[in-house]
Amino acid sequence: MADQALIDRTLAFLNELKDADSQAVKALIETRVPCNEALADHPTVQVHVREGEPGFSVGLLGVLNGLIGADADGWGFICVILNDDGNIVKFTRTPPRVKKGEG
Repeated sequence: MADQALIDRTLAFLNELKDADSQAVKALIETRVPCNEALADHPTVQVHVREGEPGFSVGLLGVLNGLIGADADGWGFICVILNDDGNIVKFTRTPPRVKKGEG
Protein backbone atom coordinates (compact mmCIF):
# COMPACT_ATOMS: atom_id res chain seq x y z
CA MET A 1 0.00 0.00 0.00
CA ALA A 2 1.39 3.36 -1.01
CA ASP A 3 1.89 6.13 1.51
CA GLN A 4 -0.99 8.44 0.53
CA ALA A 5 0.47 11.38 2.47
CA LEU A 6 3.76 10.98 0.60
CA ILE A 7 1.90 10.99 -2.71
CA ASP A 8 0.05 14.18 -1.72
CA ARG A 9 3.27 15.91 -0.57
CA THR A 10 5.10 14.89 -3.74
CA LEU A 11 2.26 16.14 -5.96
CA ALA A 12 2.09 19.45 -4.10
CA PHE A 13 5.87 19.84 -4.35
CA LEU A 14 6.02 19.03 -8.08
CA ASN A 15 3.14 21.41 -8.83
CA GLU A 16 4.83 24.12 -6.76
CA LEU A 17 8.02 23.67 -8.80
CA LYS A 18 6.02 23.69 -12.02
CA ASP A 19 4.40 26.98 -11.00
CA ALA A 20 7.80 28.48 -10.18
CA ASP A 21 9.52 27.43 -13.44
CA SER A 22 7.48 25.29 -15.78
CA GLN A 23 10.13 25.12 -18.50
CA ALA A 24 12.84 23.84 -16.15
CA VAL A 25 10.49 21.22 -14.69
CA LYS A 26 9.38 20.19 -18.18
CA ALA A 27 13.03 19.70 -19.19
CA LEU A 28 13.70 17.63 -16.05
CA ILE A 29 10.65 15.44 -16.68
CA GLU A 30 11.51 14.94 -20.35
CA THR A 31 15.14 14.05 -19.65
CA ARG A 32 15.89 10.36 -19.62
CA VAL A 33 19.27 8.78 -19.03
CA PRO A 34 20.43 5.31 -19.99
CA CYS A 35 20.26 2.78 -17.18
CA ASN A 36 21.27 -0.81 -16.74
CA GLU A 37 19.15 -3.91 -16.40
CA ALA A 38 19.52 -3.99 -12.61
CA LEU A 39 17.73 -0.62 -12.36
CA ALA A 40 15.23 -1.68 -15.02
CA ASP A 41 14.41 -4.72 -12.89
CA HIS A 42 13.71 -2.64 -9.78
CA PRO A 43 10.17 -3.47 -8.62
CA THR A 44 8.91 0.12 -8.38
CA VAL A 45 11.14 2.43 -10.46
CA GLN A 46 9.43 3.27 -13.74
CA VAL A 47 11.94 2.61 -16.54
CA HIS A 48 11.34 3.38 -20.19
CA VAL A 49 11.89 0.90 -23.00
CA ARG A 50 11.51 2.15 -26.56
CA GLU A 51 10.21 -0.43 -28.95
CA GLY A 52 12.86 -1.33 -31.48
CA GLU A 53 15.68 0.34 -29.51
CA PRO A 54 18.16 -1.41 -27.28
CA GLY A 55 18.51 -0.65 -23.60
CA PHE A 56 16.57 1.15 -20.91
CA SER A 57 16.26 4.75 -19.76
CA VAL A 58 14.97 6.41 -16.61
CA GLY A 59 13.83 9.90 -15.73
CA LEU A 60 12.99 11.94 -12.67
CA LEU A 61 9.33 10.92 -12.61
CA GLY A 62 10.27 7.25 -12.83
CA VAL A 63 12.60 7.62 -9.85
CA LEU A 64 10.01 9.54 -7.79
CA ASN A 65 7.42 6.88 -8.57
CA GLY A 66 9.97 4.31 -7.48
CA LEU A 67 10.27 6.05 -4.12
CA ILE A 68 6.50 6.06 -3.65
CA GLY A 69 5.90 2.58 -5.01
CA ALA A 70 3.80 0.95 -7.69
CA ASP A 71 0.24 -0.31 -7.84
CA ALA A 72 -0.68 -3.96 -8.27
CA ASP A 73 -0.18 -3.65 -12.04
CA GLY A 74 3.27 -2.07 -11.68
CA TRP A 75 2.24 1.51 -12.54
CA GLY A 76 3.55 4.50 -10.61
CA PHE A 77 1.13 6.61 -8.58
CA ILE A 78 2.16 9.97 -10.07
CA CYS A 79 1.68 11.14 -13.64
CA VAL A 80 1.99 14.40 -15.50
CA ILE A 81 -0.80 15.96 -17.59
CA LEU A 82 0.38 17.81 -20.69
CA ASN A 83 -1.54 20.24 -22.88
CA ASP A 84 -1.62 20.00 -26.68
CA ASP A 85 1.61 22.03 -26.87
CA GLY A 86 3.43 19.52 -24.66
CA ASN A 87 3.59 21.86 -21.68
CA ILE A 88 2.85 20.64 -18.16
CA VAL A 89 -0.67 21.37 -16.94
CA LYS A 90 -0.23 19.62 -13.61
CA PHE A 91 1.07 16.61 -11.78
CA THR A 92 -1.67 14.31 -10.52
CA ARG A 93 -2.39 10.79 -9.36
CA THR A 94 -2.26 8.21 -12.10
CA PRO A 95 -5.86 7.49 -13.08
CA PRO A 96 -7.22 3.94 -12.78
CA ARG A 97 -6.88 1.88 -15.93
CA VAL A 98 -9.33 -0.55 -17.39
CA LYS A 99 -7.69 -3.96 -17.62
CA LYS A 100 -7.79 -5.91 -20.85
CA GLY A 101 -11.04 -7.79 -21.20
CA GLU A 102 -12.90 -5.45 -18.82
CA GLY A 103 -15.09 -2.45 -19.59
